[in-house]
Amino acid sequence: MHTARAVLRTLAPMLEFQVECNCPLGLDSCTTLKLTAARTRRAMISAKKQMNAGLYRVEGPAKLRVESGSFYALGRVYGQGNELVVPRGLVVCLKVEAPCVVEITGGTMTEAKPEEEVVDQWKVLAETLAEPGRILVVGETDSGKTTFSTFILNTALSKGLSVALIDADVGQNDVGWPGTVALACPSKPVSWLGELEPTAIYFVGSNTPMGCEDAVILGVVKLMRKASGRDLVVVNTDGWIADRRALSFKARLVESVEPDTLVVMEGGGASEALAKMFEGTKIRVVRAPTPPAAKGKERELRKMRREMSYLELLSKATVKQLKLREVKLWGHYTFNGRYDPRLSAALSAIMGFDVYAEECGSIVVLIANDDAACRKLQEAREQLAKLLNKETYTSCLSVTKGALVGLLDDRLECVGIGVVEDVNIKDGVIKLRTPFNIEGVRAMVFGRLRVSKEGIERERGPPPIA
Repeated sequence: MHTARAVLRTLAPMLEFQVECNCPLGLDSCTTLKLTAARTRRAMISAKKQMNAGLYRVEGPAKLRVESGSFYALGRVYGQGNELVVPRGLVVCLKVEAPCVVEITGGTMTEAKPEEEVVDQWKVLAETLAEPGRILVVGETDSGKTTFSTFILNTALSKGLSVALIDADVGQNDVGWPGTVALACPSKPVSWLGELEPTAIYFVGSNTPMGCEDAVILGVVKLMRKASGRDLVVVNTDGWIADRRALSFKARLVESVEPDTLVVMEGGGASEALAKMFEGTKIRVVRAPTPPAAKGKERELRKMRREMSYLELLSKATVKQLKLREVKLWGHYTFNGRYDPRLSAALSAIMGFDVYAEECGSIVVLIANDDAACRKLQEAREQLAKLLNKETYTSCLSVTKGALVGLLDDRLECVGIGVVEDVNIKDGVIKLRTPFNIEGVRAMVFGRLRVSKEGIERERGPPPIA
């Protein structure tokens, strides 16, 4: 698991990939997974370059290796032998104080004007903020949240502090997987947060916090408890900020985290209302400038990164099965009620296909296997509700295939994620693709995303069952 993760996360920033699998058993059982470059934006040519004192801007995908001298970037000093990886779509500013020779592979390097970059301001801020406590970093999309969080993390580590990083961006999660909130406890500096391994995750199941605000907040709070022994906890967030619902969400997140410092990335000013909201409270509000030369990431790049993360998950997954009587579907009526065989038989006779009926107090859940049967059940739902004199819901098992799910143990801790392969009522099993150990799994949380075997996002919507 860790090897595949390390390989894919190292390669993903540099290239786009297509998957080739000649194994007759398919991707889930393939032990000779082959990743081939589909295309690159630039030829990956290595060249040595001498940098004199000044500022330089490196646009990824690129890798730099220091041959001699040193430079400052991302809150740390890169000396001889150190490597800096800049993922595609990101730009990193280097500060050189004495001649330095690097080998650069891919990407572009250009000199930067002091007025175009904020590396000096960020360095001062990071030195000030790198002290025991809690820091919450907020800001609009592409305002520099992740890069500045890396600055704080690396600066704190250089001071000898123990650090925890919570990645609460469910859409572009660098530490965990899309649809999760993830915790990492690094022991050494990093070049980007994708180098970190998650020590714990919380499953949200959506690539946007909209509609899942409470789940994101709960995930952050639970992971903060796990990080309570660390000197400094940094919480990095998503870029949803520019409407009233987003503002309310971020305000509740701040209230729940109770940070010592709220870092607000200035960006285009969309976060200023949030900053002013907490001025005058015990929370220290710090505004961090966004580099004037900052570039936005392409929408397609964001999607590609998520799909590389799904691919990393599925490349080592196997099909495993859980027994319905041993695993609860978290937050759903389906399979959590009392099976009524007489009602099931009667409804099956009326509808002309198999119907599995469960009673949950004043609610009846009607479950069918395929799309056509589900459509007929849905069309007849109001009539059936009148006939049964109970509120009636329908669940379609065929649409669960490909659903991203979280796996919980008996302590309600997320121990992994997977993708549903099949739900079979007659056999009483749920089959799913996952690389995680499912022994001890006691509950399953359905997300709002569906993913193909190749890691492609198929659709987003409400969980597919009642």
